[in-house]
Amino acid sequence: MAGEEHYVQLKEWAYLGNYEFFTGKLKLLAANELPAEKWSYSGKDDFGILKSYLNFTFEKLCQERESADDDAKQQLVYMDEEVACFNTGLYDKTWQPIYFYCVKNPREGFQPWVFKSFYNSYTIRYTNIAPMAIANLRRANYFVEPSALIFDINLDIVPQWDHILYDEENFMRIPEQLRANGREFCQNVIAGAISSVKKRIEANYKTIVPQMYKGKIQLLAPLYLTNPEKPDMALVLSKSEDKTVYYGHTCLTIEMAYNNARLIARPDSYWLQP
Repeated sequence: MAGEEHYVQLKEWAYLGNYEFFTGKLKLLAANELPAEKWSYSGKDDFGILKSYLNFTFEKLCQERESADDDAKQQLVYMDEEVACFNTGLYDKTWQPIYFYCVKNPREGFQPWVFKSFYNSYTIRYTNIAPMAIANLRRANYFVEPSALIFDINLDIVPQWDHILYDEENFMRIPEQLRANGREFCQNVIAGAISSVKKRIEANYKTIVPQMYKGKIQLLAPLYLTNPEKPDMALVLSKSEDKTVYYGHTCLTIEMAYNNARLIARPDSYWLQP
């Protein structure tokens, strides 16, 4: 895309500095600007969730930019001869948007931009980008079809058992005490949990959490396999093309599910916490 038409990963578009520099910027952002939220995986302090969020947001904006007209392109990822900027979709503690600001890289043959810092809608006035350009920057749009966010309780869930049980990586996500009893036993327990979670969804629509995968909205449903108070995994659901059934494609660990969901927005659900 620096070449304009093809979106790339954030680190290919902008030089982010060394690990200490960029992680330090993320730490300052999380500590001083953003509302309190856990941005690192358990046992780590590398802001891995925040990094994933920024990468995904940039790629989504670039995808939208490719199909936008010339005027709208600059409202998605702004670039002129000197500076570049995009709206991260995050807000600070006073609900001002947070922007990712870059300057032109003077070194040829490297990333076209150099990341400088994060700014809100007030502090960015001290940079070299026009106020009108900032005012026009849009957030990434994930919800073209809001109805896709709502689980239809009248539809059945058809799990992809071959993938859940016989793909080794997926099978290992099932709690060890269940795996020890064999795949057929695991299938029966998971089937029971799927039946149970539909009742939870019917009682509380916030049980379902959206995630984005390959440009499409999917839904995450908790599976309580060993403890009725704490889910062990999340089942990934998508509606069939004819909208008559949900397919349960795979199961994710809770950490994986949170990371995927946080790419869109902070999950507002009682069961999905980092």
